This record gives sequence, structure tokens and C-alpha cells, in this order.
Amino acid sequence: MTQATAITPASDPQSETDPHGIALDHVGISGVHHPILISGWNTDHNNTERIDATFTLKVSLAAENRGIHMSRLLETLHNWEQPLSPATIPAFLTRLRKQQSARTATLSCSFNWFIDRPAPETNRPAWQAIQTIWHGHQNGGTTTVGYTLRIPVTTLCPCSRAISDYGAHSQRGWIRVTLEWPSAAEIVAPREIFDQLQHAGSAPIYPLLKRADERHVTMHAYDNPAFVEDTARRAAILLKKDHRIPGFQIDVNNEESIHTHDAIATITYRRP
Repeated sequence: MTQATAITPASDPQSETDPHGIALDHVGISGVHHPILISGWNTDHNNTERIDATFTLKVSLAAENRGIHMSRLLETLHNWEQPLSPATIPAFLTRLRKQQSARTATLSCSFNWFIDRPAPETNRPAWQAIQTIWHGHQNGGTTTVGYTLRIPVTTLCPCSRAISDYGAHSQRGWIRVTLEWPSAAEIVAPREIFDQLQHAGSAPIYPLLKRADERHVTMHAYDNPAFVEDTARRAAILLKKDHRIPGFQIDVNNEESIHTHDAIATITYRRP
């Protein structure tokens, strides 16, 4: 029989000194599925919901240290008792950083939250999932927090409409918007951003449409044609009007219906 090796304080290779003299920006774990309470996605900041989220947790590693203790990242997550939101992310990052004696800590938390999304004409009820990522980064005493939303829209091609005797091709588009703030700043609720940017394309998208609703959406899109460039610019104009937003990145992707490729556009903006 093989005799088990006793675990002693010396059995800790992560704590060894590394001879290469190379610091690492990020070390950690990704693809971690974990249930957690969230808040802050809605205009009612007291609203909380338990969801299944996917986490990436990272810290920096000093040149003299061989490794981090990755089990401590999971312990921090498991022992976190508050709802996770942009307001609480700084405290979570501080705990991550201190448990690893690291200079920086980074969090990414991906999840879906749901809005009651009635059809535009018949008002039939349905739930629509909004893909969201909470993210934050802490470097010493400086923390930034924010989120990324992926918002669906319909876009109808202005060129197709202009050159066709009748009809025009349309497609589903996705507006991916990333917003960040210093941790002490007022943060715009993701629901507010969704409510605005769903109108940046030719028409909003709904999970449930009866015939009267489908007629409404397709006619609305026909009256509001939009290239991918138009959608990106419309989204940027809407965000620039809100002075609570210091900057943003917008990535628009149209899943073209009559081409084998997608159409894309990107805008990055920082308020002067």
C-alpha cells in the first residue's frame, strides 16, 4: 500500500519565491458558475434577485511570488453574503485583493435579468432576458465599476428599401454597450440604458408577437430604416445626452439576413 504524504506548511509551492523576476497582470479563475444575489440592475436599487451567474476572478501577481492561492478566490465568492451590485463590487474586490496580498483585483460576473415585456399592440405578457456583465477593477485604493449590456434590435436596410420595388431586408442587430464609472460616482441603472438603446435600431425586439404586433413592428421598422452605422450613431447620441455617463464603448453587430457575413460598427467615447 502507498503511504499518504502528510500535508505540512512546507507543502505550499504557491508561496515559493519565483526566480524569473516577471510580474503577472492577472492570475485567477474563469467559467465559475455560482448562485448569487444581485441588485442595482433596475431603477429600484432595493430590488434583489437570486440568479445563476458565471464569474471570472483575477488578481495581480508580484514578480517575487510563484503563484496565488486560487482556492481563496472561490472561498471569497462562497462567503460573500451581500447582493452583488456596482455599489458593493469595491468591497468584494478589496476582499479578493487582501486575501491574496495583491496590488490589483478584477471581477467579471455574467448573468441574465428579466423584464416583463408585453407585446406592443395586444399587450400580451412575456419575459425578455437581458444579457449583462457586472465588472470592476481595483488598483490599490482606486476602483472602477460598471457593466456591459447586449441589447437586441431590428434593423431594416435603407439601401434595400431604396432600390426595391417592394419590401426590404431586415435582420436582428445587437448593441453591446460598456459603461464604467469611478466607484464613488452615480451609476445609471442598466434598465435605463436598455429602455433608451432599444430604440437605436429600426424597431425594438419583443419575445412574443401576435399578428397585430408583428404588423406594428415590421411597419415601424420600414418607416425607420437603419444601417449598422446609423444604429451605432443613434446609440451614441442617446448616451451623450446623459451627463451621468463619463464615457462608453458601443459595438453594433447586424446578423445580415441576405449576406453570409455580419455588419459591424464601433464607437468609443470619453466625455471631455
